[in-house]
Amino acid sequence: MRDLFIPAVIAASIYFSAAVTGQNLIHVDDNTAIPGSTVDVTVRLNNISPVQGYQCALSWDSNIFTFNQVNTDGLDIEAELAPFQVEFFTSTNDDQFAPGIGWAACAAIFDFSPPFGGQLLNPGTDVSIALFQFMTTPDNALVGSCSEIIPVNTMGHPVIQNVLTIGGISQIPELEAGNICFIDSAAFIRGDSNDDGSLNLADAIFLIGYFFGGGDQPPCRSSANTNGDAVVDIGDVIFVINHQFLEGPQPSAPYPTCGADPAGEAGIGCEIYSHCP
Repeated sequence: MRDLFIPAVIAASIYFSAAVTGQNLIHVDDNTAIPGSTVDVTVRLNNISPVQGYQCALSWDSNIFTFNQVNTDGLDIEAELAPFQVEFFTSTNDDQFAPGIGWAACAAIFDFSPPFGGQLLNPGTDVSIALFQFMTTPDNALVGSCSEIIPVNTMGHPVIQNVLTIGGISQIPELEAGNICFIDSAAFIRGDSNDDGSLNLADAIFLIGYFFGGGDQPPCRSSANTNGDAVVDIGDVIFVINHQFLEGPQPSAPYPTCGADPAGEAGIGCEIYSHCP
Protein backbone atom coordinates (compact mmCIF):
# COMPACT_ATOMS: atom_id res chain seq x y z
CA MET A 1 0.00 0.00 0.00
CA ARG A 2 1.41 3.41 -0.93
CA ASP A 3 1.68 6.14 1.68
CA LEU A 4 -0.28 9.36 1.53
CA PHE A 5 2.18 11.79 -0.05
CA ILE A 6 2.49 15.59 0.04
CA PRO A 7 -0.62 17.26 1.38
CA ALA A 8 -1.67 20.56 -0.09
CA VAL A 9 0.62 22.65 2.10
CA ILE A 10 3.64 20.62 0.93
CA ALA A 11 2.64 20.80 -2.69
CA ALA A 12 2.22 24.55 -2.36
CA SER A 13 5.68 24.89 -0.91
CA ILE A 14 7.46 22.66 -3.44
CA TYR A 15 5.42 23.70 -6.47
CA PHE A 16 5.13 27.39 -5.66
CA SER A 17 5.24 28.26 -9.34
CA ALA A 18 5.84 26.67 -12.71
CA ALA A 19 9.04 24.65 -12.66
CA VAL A 20 12.01 25.98 -14.60
CA THR A 21 15.14 24.15 -15.63
CA GLY A 22 18.12 24.90 -13.39
CA GLN A 23 21.84 24.17 -13.50
CA ASN A 24 21.76 21.86 -10.54
CA LEU A 25 22.32 18.11 -10.38
CA ILE A 26 20.74 15.23 -8.46
CA HIS A 27 22.88 12.13 -8.87
CA VAL A 28 22.93 8.60 -7.49
CA ASP A 29 26.10 7.00 -6.14
CA ASP A 30 27.40 3.77 -7.62
CA ASN A 31 27.65 0.86 -5.17
CA THR A 32 28.24 -2.89 -5.00
CA ALA A 33 25.97 -5.58 -3.58
CA ILE A 34 25.94 -9.29 -2.94
CA PRO A 35 22.82 -11.02 -4.32
CA GLY A 36 20.30 -11.48 -1.51
CA SER A 37 21.70 -8.69 0.68
CA THR A 38 20.55 -5.14 1.35
CA VAL A 39 22.21 -2.27 -0.48
CA ASP A 40 22.32 1.42 0.43
CA VAL A 41 21.81 3.89 -2.41
CA THR A 42 22.92 7.44 -1.68
CA VAL A 43 21.39 10.37 -3.55
CA ARG A 44 23.59 13.48 -3.78
CA LEU A 45 23.01 17.08 -4.75
CA ASN A 46 25.10 19.70 -6.51
CA ASN A 47 23.34 23.04 -5.99
CA ILE A 48 24.50 26.46 -7.14
CA SER A 49 21.93 28.37 -5.05
CA PRO A 50 20.54 28.00 -1.50
CA VAL A 51 17.80 25.34 -1.39
CA GLN A 52 14.64 25.39 0.77
CA GLY A 53 13.53 21.83 0.08
CA TYR A 54 13.55 19.07 -2.49
CA GLN A 55 11.72 16.15 -4.05
CA CYS A 56 13.58 13.07 -5.24
CA ALA A 57 12.09 10.22 -7.31
CA LEU A 58 13.86 7.03 -8.39
CA SER A 59 13.04 3.94 -10.43
CA TRP A 60 14.67 0.50 -10.69
CA ASP A 61 14.32 -3.03 -12.01
CA SER A 62 11.77 -4.63 -9.68
CA ASN A 63 13.00 -8.10 -10.65
CA ILE A 64 16.26 -7.23 -8.86
CA PHE A 65 15.45 -4.65 -6.15
CA THR A 66 12.73 -4.30 -3.51
CA PHE A 67 12.34 -1.00 -1.64
CA ASN A 68 13.01 -1.08 2.13
CA GLN A 69 13.18 2.52 3.33
CA VAL A 70 14.49 6.03 2.72
CA ASN A 71 15.72 8.60 5.24
CA THR A 72 18.32 11.33 5.86
CA ASP A 73 19.90 9.80 8.97
CA GLY A 74 23.60 10.60 9.28
CA LEU A 75 23.84 12.25 5.86
CA ASP A 76 25.65 15.43 4.85
CA ILE A 77 22.38 17.35 4.76
CA GLU A 78 21.96 16.99 8.54
CA ALA A 79 25.42 18.41 9.19
CA GLU A 80 24.93 21.19 6.65
CA LEU A 81 21.65 22.32 8.25
CA ALA A 82 22.90 22.11 11.87
CA PRO A 83 21.93 23.43 14.38
CA PHE A 84 18.66 23.19 12.42
CA GLN A 85 17.30 20.03 10.83
CA VAL A 86 15.05 18.65 8.13
CA GLU A 87 11.71 19.65 9.68
CA PHE A 88 9.49 17.69 7.31
CA PHE A 89 10.30 14.43 5.49
CA THR A 90 7.92 12.02 3.80
CA SER A 91 8.07 9.28 1.20
CA THR A 92 5.98 7.00 -0.98
CA ASN A 93 6.79 3.89 -3.00
CA ASP A 94 5.33 1.36 -5.42
CA ASP A 95 7.43 -1.77 -5.98
CA GLN A 96 5.27 -2.73 -8.95
CA PHE A 97 4.62 0.64 -10.56
CA ALA A 98 4.67 -1.15 -13.92
CA PRO A 99 5.78 -4.62 -14.99
CA GLY A 100 9.44 -4.90 -14.04
CA ILE A 101 9.62 -1.33 -12.69
CA GLY A 102 9.75 -0.19 -9.08
CA TRP A 103 9.46 3.45 -8.01
CA ALA A 104 9.84 5.56 -4.87
CA ALA A 105 9.94 9.24 -4.03
CA CYS A 106 10.69 11.41 -1.01
CA ALA A 107 10.31 15.07 -0.12
CA ALA A 108 12.06 17.26 2.43
CA ILE A 109 11.35 20.78 3.67
CA PHE A 110 13.97 22.40 5.87
CA ASP A 111 11.85 25.15 7.47
CA PHE A 112 8.37 23.75 7.98
CA SER A 113 7.36 24.52 11.58
CA PRO A 114 7.32 27.71 13.67
CA PRO A 115 9.37 29.55 14.68
CA PHE A 116 10.32 30.00 11.04
CA GLY A 117 14.05 30.62 10.84
CA GLY A 118 14.48 30.56 7.09
CA GLN A 119 17.04 27.74 7.19
CA LEU A 120 18.54 26.82 3.84
CA LEU A 121 20.92 24.29 2.37
CA ASN A 122 23.79 26.42 1.10
CA PRO A 123 25.38 25.84 -2.31
CA GLY A 124 27.49 22.70 -2.34
CA THR A 125 28.81 19.71 -4.26
CA ASP A 126 28.14 16.01 -3.68
CA VAL A 127 25.99 16.68 -0.59
CA SER A 128 24.20 13.48 0.42
CA ILE A 129 20.49 14.30 0.78
CA ALA A 130 18.70 10.92 0.87
CA LEU A 131 19.61 7.31 1.61
CA PHE A 132 17.44 4.69 -0.10
CA GLN A 133 17.80 1.08 1.05
CA PHE A 134 16.86 -1.89 -1.11
CA MET A 135 16.81 -5.66 -0.74
CA THR A 136 18.38 -7.46 -3.69
CA THR A 137 17.06 -10.71 -5.08
CA PRO A 138 19.06 -13.79 -3.98
CA ASP A 139 20.12 -14.82 -7.50
CA ASN A 140 23.83 -15.58 -7.91
CA ALA A 141 23.42 -15.23 -11.68
CA LEU A 142 23.54 -11.47 -11.01
CA VAL A 143 27.25 -11.68 -10.04
CA GLY A 144 29.28 -9.71 -12.57
CA SER A 145 26.33 -7.64 -13.78
CA CYS A 146 25.14 -4.13 -12.94
CA SER A 147 21.70 -2.53 -12.74
CA GLU A 148 20.81 1.16 -12.70
CA ILE A 149 18.93 3.14 -10.04
CA ILE A 150 17.53 5.99 -12.10
CA PRO A 151 16.18 9.43 -11.07
CA VAL A 152 12.94 9.89 -13.04
CA ASN A 153 10.49 12.71 -13.68
CA THR A 154 7.79 10.68 -15.43
CA MET A 155 6.21 8.48 -12.73
CA GLY A 156 3.78 8.73 -9.84
CA HIS A 157 0.04 9.34 -9.44
CA PRO A 158 0.18 12.32 -9.74
CA VAL A 159 3.60 12.54 -11.38
CA ILE A 160 6.29 13.43 -8.85
CA GLN A 161 9.36 15.11 -10.28
CA ASN A 162 12.88 15.63 -9.00
CA VAL A 163 12.61 19.23 -7.87
CA LEU A 164 14.57 21.79 -5.86
CA THR A 165 12.82 24.75 -4.24
CA ILE A 166 15.01 27.83 -4.60
CA GLY A 167 13.70 31.27 -3.58
CA GLY A 168 10.15 29.91 -3.60
CA ILE A 169 10.55 28.73 -7.20
CA SER A 170 10.62 25.09 -8.27
CA GLN A 171 13.64 24.21 -10.35
CA ILE A 172 14.19 20.88 -12.10
CA PRO A 173 17.81 19.75 -11.80
CA GLU A 174 19.80 17.63 -14.16
CA LEU A 175 19.69 13.93 -13.28
CA GLU A 176 22.31 11.20 -13.24
CA ALA A 177 21.73 7.50 -12.53
CA GLY A 178 23.91 5.20 -10.44
CA ASN A 179 24.96 1.60 -11.04
CA ILE A 180 24.64 -1.21 -8.51
CA CYS A 181 27.13 -3.92 -9.52
CA PHE A 182 26.86 -7.41 -8.10
CA ILE A 183 29.85 -9.18 -6.61
CA ASP A 184 30.46 -12.68 -5.26
CA SER A 185 30.54 -13.52 -1.57
CA ALA A 186 33.94 -14.05 0.01
CA ALA A 187 34.92 -17.18 1.95
CA PHE A 188 34.76 -16.71 5.73
CA ILE A 189 34.81 -18.36 9.16
CA ARG A 190 31.41 -18.26 10.83
CA GLY A 191 31.42 -16.45 14.15
CA ASP A 192 34.45 -14.25 13.43
CA SER A 193 32.46 -11.02 13.50
CA ASN A 194 35.46 -8.71 13.89
CA ASP A 195 37.49 -10.39 11.10
CA ASP A 196 40.55 -11.20 13.22
CA GLY A 197 40.77 -14.84 12.15
CA SER A 198 39.17 -16.58 15.14
CA LEU A 199 35.96 -16.83 17.17
CA ASN A 200 36.26 -15.65 20.77
CA LEU A 201 34.83 -13.20 23.31
CA ALA A 202 36.08 -10.26 21.23
CA ASP A 203 33.47 -11.14 18.58
CA ALA A 204 30.64 -10.84 21.11
CA ILE A 205 32.05 -7.50 22.30
CA PHE A 206 32.35 -6.32 18.69
CA LEU A 207 28.69 -7.11 17.99
CA ILE A 208 27.51 -5.45 21.22
CA GLY A 209 29.41 -2.32 20.20
CA TYR A 210 27.79 -2.46 16.75
CA PHE A 211 24.24 -2.92 18.08
CA PHE A 212 24.33 -0.56 21.03
CA GLY A 213 27.46 1.60 20.96
CA GLY A 214 27.54 3.02 17.46
CA GLY A 215 30.44 0.76 16.49
CA ASP A 216 31.46 -0.38 13.02
CA GLN A 217 29.21 -2.83 11.21
CA PRO A 218 30.60 -6.32 10.62
CA PRO A 219 32.71 -6.36 7.44
CA CYS A 220 31.26 -9.80 6.63
CA ARG A 221 27.58 -10.23 7.51
CA SER A 222 27.70 -14.00 7.08
CA SER A 223 30.56 -14.41 9.56
CA ALA A 224 28.67 -12.24 12.07
CA ASN A 225 25.62 -14.51 11.67
CA THR A 226 27.04 -16.93 14.25
CA ASN A 227 23.85 -18.89 14.85
CA GLY A 228 23.18 -19.32 11.12
CA ASP A 229 19.62 -17.96 11.11
CA ALA A 230 20.32 -15.49 8.24
CA VAL A 231 19.87 -12.46 10.53
CA VAL A 232 22.60 -10.53 12.34
CA ASP A 233 21.14 -9.65 15.74
CA ILE A 234 21.60 -10.05 19.51
CA GLY A 235 20.98 -13.78 19.13
CA ASP A 236 24.44 -14.07 17.59
CA VAL A 237 26.01 -12.50 20.70
CA ILE A 238 24.19 -14.98 22.94
CA PHE A 239 25.30 -17.86 20.69
CA VAL A 240 28.98 -16.83 20.96
CA ILE A 241 28.82 -16.59 24.76
CA ASN A 242 27.01 -19.94 25.05
CA HIS A 243 29.55 -21.63 22.80
CA GLN A 244 32.59 -20.12 24.50
CA PHE A 245 31.59 -20.45 28.17
CA LEU A 246 28.49 -22.64 28.57
CA GLU A 247 29.29 -25.65 26.38
CA GLY A 248 26.82 -24.50 23.77
CA PRO A 249 26.89 -25.82 20.20
CA GLN A 250 29.56 -24.65 17.79
CA PRO A 251 28.64 -22.55 14.75
CA SER A 252 27.56 -24.33 11.61
CA ALA A 253 29.79 -24.47 8.53
CA PRO A 254 31.97 -22.79 7.53
CA TYR A 255 33.59 -23.31 10.95
CA PRO A 256 36.29 -23.68 12.26
CA THR A 257 37.98 -23.41 8.83
CA CYS A 258 37.33 -21.11 5.90
CA GLY A 259 34.60 -21.86 3.40
CA ALA A 260 31.68 -20.56 1.39
CA ASP A 261 28.22 -20.11 2.86
CA PRO A 262 26.42 -23.45 2.45
CA ALA A 263 23.14 -21.51 2.32
CA GLY A 264 24.18 -20.43 -1.18
CA GLU A 265 21.62 -18.05 -2.66
CA ALA A 266 19.75 -17.90 0.64
CA GLY A 267 22.81 -16.59 2.50
CA ILE A 268 23.14 -12.96 3.60
CA GLY A 269 26.49 -12.35 1.92
CA CYS A 270 30.10 -11.62 2.77
CA GLU A 271 31.61 -8.75 0.86
CA ILE A 272 34.89 -8.46 2.81
CA TYR A 273 36.71 -11.06 4.90
CA SER A 274 40.50 -10.84 5.13
CA HIS A 275 41.50 -14.07 6.90
CA CYS A 276 40.68 -16.62 4.21
CA PRO A 277 42.64 -17.28 1.00
